[in-house]
Amino acid sequence: MQEVPGKVKDKLKLLPISPGVYIMRDEADNIIYIGKAKVLRNRVRSYFTGTHSDLKTQEMITKIADLEYILTKTEDQALELEANLIQKYKPKYNIALKDDKRNPFIKITIKEPFPQVFITRELQNKGSKYLYFGPYTDTKALRKTMRMLEWIFPIRTCTRNIPAGEPVFKRPCINYQLGKCTAPCIGKISVEEYGKNVTALIHFLRGRNQDIIRDLTGRMKENSAKLNFEEAAKFRDKIENIQRLNRSKNMFFTDEKNRDIIGVYQEGKRAAVAVLKILSGKLLNKEIYAMDNADGKSLQQIMEAFLKQYYLSRFEELPYRIFLQVKPEDLPALNKWLKNKLIIPQKGDNKALITIAKENAFNFVEEEKLEYLRKSNRTIFPIKELKDKLNLNKLPRKMICIDISTIQGSDTVSSLVFFENGKPKKKNYRHFIMETVTGQDDFASMEETMRRYLGKIEENEKPDLIVIDGGKGQLGKSYNILKEEKITDIEIISLAKRIEEVFLPGSKNSIILPRNSSALRVLIKIRDEAHRFAITFHRKRRRKRTLTSELDKIKGIGEETKFLLLKQFGSVDNIRNASIIEIMAVKGIGKKSAEKISKYLLKNNI
Repeated sequence: MQEVPGKVKDKLKLLPISPGVYIMRDEADNIIYIGKAKVLRNRVRSYFTGTHSDLKTQEMITKIADLEYILTKTEDQALELEANLIQKYKPKYNIALKDDKRNPFIKITIKEPFPQVFITRELQNKGSKYLYFGPYTDTKALRKTMRMLEWIFPIRTCTRNIPAGEPVFKRPCINYQLGKCTAPCIGKISVEEYGKNVTALIHFLRGRNQDIIRDLTGRMKENSAKLNFEEAAKFRDKIENIQRLNRSKNMFFTDEKNRDIIGVYQEGKRAAVAVLKILSGKLLNKEIYAMDNADGKSLQQIMEAFLKQYYLSRFEELPYRIFLQVKPEDLPALNKWLKNKLIIPQKGDNKALITIAKENAFNFVEEEKLEYLRKSNRTIFPIKELKDKLNLNKLPRKMICIDISTIQGSDTVSSLVFFENGKPKKKNYRHFIMETVTGQDDFASMEETMRRYLGKIEENEKPDLIVIDGGKGQLGKSYNILKEEKITDIEIISLAKRIEEVFLPGSKNSIILPRNSSALRVLIKIRDEAHRFAITFHRKRRRKRTLTSELDKIKGIGEETKFLLLKQFGSVDNIRNASIIEIMAVKGIGKKSAEKISKYLLKNNI
């Protein structure tokens, strides 16, 4: 029996037997999991009884500190609410469509006399003023298709407000001259004729090409009968273009019904789902979706999570059939929600299409792995070159660089930056204010920094290599500290700025790496970062000291008052230029104090 937190234990006793959605929270009150249930009492209690083979679920249960639930009338409502809440909150332990960026939609403003069509990523007023198609994962292909459709179905893409009736503009835009718009803005087309173009475009986006051809054929014959041969020729050309498009697509079914073919592939932490869109019997589109939080989950669990979130976000009508590679976990509830469209084919052409979808998902995961390796290699190769060129004992995956910053012998500080696999890891950066060093003594400052850092270093953050910004002298001093501390598993080098030469302990001669060496670029990068980090901190300390030191000399001005003054005015110079009334506006400063502050700063001409 899983140990149940106090809050949860009390609520488990009161769980209803109704359908609904349950929400798990951690100690920080963050939502970590959202699920739906036909019977809330049975489903939620099952998490705390017995064992779970899913490691992710086991981990999640240990994080549950509280739960809440939302009752619904039916299981269908629970399923839809669950999908909506997952999209909204993106809980840590729910499988979710990866949200790198919102995929684009085609938007048609159907409530206007002359509707517009354009690509958008923002959704507004679903089901009312606008008609949406999508989302589409291949933005490049979508834009190419839209450019092609501009010539076949000339619908305006401008944002002009064009009411029905008298034309409101004198000149059309260049799209009219190009034949990509019918210029409703100057009255070149009626609302009725324009509406036919919009209807044809909608039919096309829904895959109903035969409906378009029948409509265009009727309009061609109508114009021909009226001896409008030029207009009839335009409709003829459009029919030929659509038929050409039909011939260019793979035909899989002889009917005009739409189908979705869904395949899934998972390898380790990576998972993807591919959707082949069959419109009017032809393969017209392929969509690929990466899945988050899928590690440790089964293909059945991934498929279920995908179906809920994918079809919740679709705006077009459901296809005639949805063919699935694997049976989702809760097939009956999902199938009811999706109006009994789900089929798991076992053989024949539909099974062959599933194989194609699975291969597309597989290729997507493989490409992601290759991209990860390419990015990794951009940092690993320089690290390997550094090991080989300097004859180090092991790959310097973890490197630190120390830099000392002193200006005119005051405010000496040191900085330590941490790189892992050639990239900065800023949470491991450190600043040190010298405690035992007075004046300018870079050797003593380096020694203090090294001893303080090595004395508190944690084993998992121990560097493989220390890079010292300096020459042989700095290197020798630092190397001696490592020997005194009996540290043998950390190597050390120094990088001199003059000609970017590298010094190694015990070696008389320096090593000059080629200017185009990736290993040298890594060393320069970490050295420059350490220098930037030290200078930034040093300037901050000097600025703070300068700002407060003159205010310290004014009798009767306490620490809180100095803080409020600097917060209000930003600098001592701004306080000097302020009027008595402006200074009095600071909390706690009366007229006498304000006059004292102003008089002192003006007298000393700060």
